Amino acid sequence: MPGSTAQTNKFHTFYLQQRPDQSSTWADIKVNHPLDYESIKEYNLTIRVENNGAQQLASEATVYIMLEDVNDEIPLFTEREQETVLEGEPVGSKVTQVNAIDKDGTFPNNQVTYYVVESDRNEGKDYFEINRETGEIFTKVMFDREKQGAYALEVEARDGAPSARPNSNGHPNSGR
Repeated sequence: MPGSTAQTNKFHTFYLQQRPDQSSTWADIKVNHPLDYESIKEYNLTIRVENNGAQQLASEATVYIMLEDVNDEIPLFTEREQETVLEGEPVGSKVTQVNAIDKDGTFPNNQVTYYVVESDRNEGKDYFEINRETGEIFTKVMFDREKQGAYALEVEARDGAPSARPNSNGHPNSGR
């Protein structure tokens, strides 16, 4: 029976499929479309069974379906930043703080850790370091504007569990 809300099957997310087995008939609860923990965490379904006999009999049962969160969301940075550092500032000076949000519903799927990308094309990797928990970025050297006036730094945010996405090979989800 469809209910009046999404949690009670208003949109026909679930359907019943009858399955005969010797002298009995079973009803399997099947899913019409993908379920998403971040949208709806639990469902309450009312299942009704009726006979077709001369004496009409019926019974109802409530089935509670609780979803478990899977790590299917990617951490996304809230903004891209351009910051300045004064030349001659001491090593360890705070430059900025980056922030990424992972929309997964539970820990460790939504735990974000920050990294400076180790790649040859990341020119700022030798000049800045990041606090992995807070996203704060600090200088590793004292800058001299006459040597170089600007640096690009590539930062990555990773979540805290193996990804549930296809072809992730057990690695966490990450965003740059």
